[in-house]
Amino acid sequence: MAEIRIEKKKKPVWPWLLLVVILLLLGWAVYEFFLKDGQVQALAAVSQLVPAPSPDLRPDVTHI
Repeated sequence: MAEIRIEKKKKPVWPWLLLVVILLLLGWAVYEFFLKDGQVQALAAVSQLVPAPSPDLRPDVTHI
């Protein structure tokens, strides 16, 4: 009786690559929509702590 070799199929790599791409896109979307706004709000809060320049320090502007 002849021996029949059975080779196991290799698992494809593309589902893992697709998963990585989807996770990267999801992370980018979370950053853009949630975290980036927090940075802008934090900068706005810090800019409110900085005193406004006094009228004497403003440059002279002449109207023509």
